[in-house]
Amino acid sequence: MESYKILIVDDVVENLQTLIGLLEESHPEYRLYQSTGGRSAVELAESIPYDLIITDWDMPSVTGIDLIKMLKANVKTCHIPVVVVTGIMLSMEDLNTALEAGAYDYIRKPIEPVELAARVNSALTIADRHRKEIEKMNLELIEKALILIKNNEFNIEIKKTLAHQLLPMIEKQQNAKSIIHTIIEDIDQKIKEDNWQHFEIAFQNVYSDFNKNLFAQFPQLTPGELKHCILLKLGLSTKDTASILYQTPESIKVTRCRLRKKLQISEDVNFRTYFSVF
Repeated sequence: MESYKILIVDDVVENLQTLIGLLEESHPEYRLYQSTGGRSAVELAESIPYDLIITDWDMPSVTGIDLIKMLKANVKTCHIPVVVVTGIMLSMEDLNTALEAGAYDYIRKPIEPVELAARVNSALTIADRHRKEIEKMNLELIEKALILIKNNEFNIEIKKTLAHQLLPMIEKQQNAKSIIHTIIEDIDQKIKEDNWQHFEIAFQNVYSDFNKNLFAQFPQLTPGELKHCILLKLGLSTKDTASILYQTPESIKVTRCRLRKKLQISEDVNFRTYFSVF
């Protein structure tokens, strides 16, 4: 069975123990974590990929609603579904407040074990479905990238044939030579721009906020470096990236080293893992 990671947040230790006991009884395979405050919960969520967060509403300093807003405003945690538990805020207006803040669901105290299990299962199912959809779209993006690689390789071979075989044959035929040079330039333009534009549109359809979130944190990135970040997010190799961007593998390696310094990514951190939170 799936070993989901669930963070439970409540400032009252007894409440934490109650929720943990109920979940352990119904699903002993769950990996349960706990926090007694909203700010510490955000810090935990930034470092651990939780599948679900269950939070009490009425907490000092940072309420459950405050916590949800903080999580949803953070690119590293905005995807985590949150279920609110409360014994005080019980009206329909309170329910709307929780949902508008970004809560996935709402449970009233005293907690019924069957209801808790059902709502947690529902939240995890939705999260699973969303994750699988992203994985599917990611595979489709990689397929598009591979097609782009093959197209570029084909165009490069045509260009080599024109430049190395046909041009020498018509060296003295100026009109024909001019036409061949124009064709080569058109191929260059197609390799460098046209195919990338189609691919970037497909990427934006899957990861609509990636560019915005990345620029918000690193406004100094150049358009060329952003292209590298997009391909690194998909986990493409140096060779494949070189083919897509029409550059040498050596230049790709140099750019990646420069990106590590600019983004302050240590050598032991995988680029794909790093960009997964944007």
